[in-house]
Amino acid sequence: MKRAWFAVIGLFALLSPALAEAEPMDARETARVLDKGKLSGGLMSPFELGLGGGWEVTTMIVPWLLLSPNLTFRGELGHLGKGVVVTGEYGLSVPTGAMRLTQGYLFPNWENSGQRPGWVVAPTAGLWISGGERGVLTGRLETTVGLSLGDNPATPLETYAPLELLFAPALNGFRVRTGLAYDYAIVDWLRARAAVNGYAIGRSPHPPRSPFYASAEVGLEIGLGKTLRVALGGIWYNYDQREKVLQNGEDGRWRRVPVRSNDFFPTFDLILRPR
Repeated sequence: MKRAWFAVIGLFALLSPALAEAEPMDARETARVLDKGKLSGGLMSPFELGLGGGWEVTTMIVPWLLLSPNLTFRGELGHLGKGVVVTGEYGLSVPTGAMRLTQGYLFPNWENSGQRPGWVVAPTAGLWISGGERGVLTGRLETTVGLSLGDNPATPLETYAPLELLFAPALNGFRVRTGLAYDYAIVDWLRARAAVNGYAIGRSPHPPRSPFYASAEVGLEIGLGKTLRVALGGIWYNYDQREKVLQNGEDGRWRRVPVRSNDFFPTFDLILRPR
């Protein structure tokens, strides 16, 4: 353990000249779009490119590697007072490739019938609003609907929340997300972020379960020079995973009572975002 701490201290000692000379980092995942020609991209974050005129285009790289095209355009709709920006979001994704590549892992093989997950397109529309300078407060509302192009034998996964929410439009019919995040620049090269989100997805197979999910996340973003950032943090999910516990009722009888599950996942990202 001591060796690990010495390694971390040594890394920061080596990087300290670059950190000290860094310009203030801007907040990510806000209603503010990139300037023309500016770009940003991470391992787990969207690749963003500023188009000019208050517009940018974004895409997630990992789904492309799984043969699942996705593209989103974000455009500024206007300003509400000084420093408050309202932005619209309009996107389209095709998750079928990822569903077929993960047959035998997330989805059944259907070896006897030879079936495969059907073609699904998922349009998205959303609204973002952000305000603040050193500390940026962002609210968002987003809806994604899954439209099947023919027969689709795939059913909801009923697994861990991140995967469940990822495929919810294609398997449950829709996903609605609302969230609030606060991002603060502690020093020029270090930002702290906290966010809460609520989700609702379409109906699940019988027996029914709650369609509502909640998440909360915290993290730090460290600037390494003027190009790279490292994001470290964690995210917690609260949702219905059909878990039940034995509970003694007022009448003295023991019953199985449904309870909501809680999962925690560490988060990491390496982000390219030239200033």
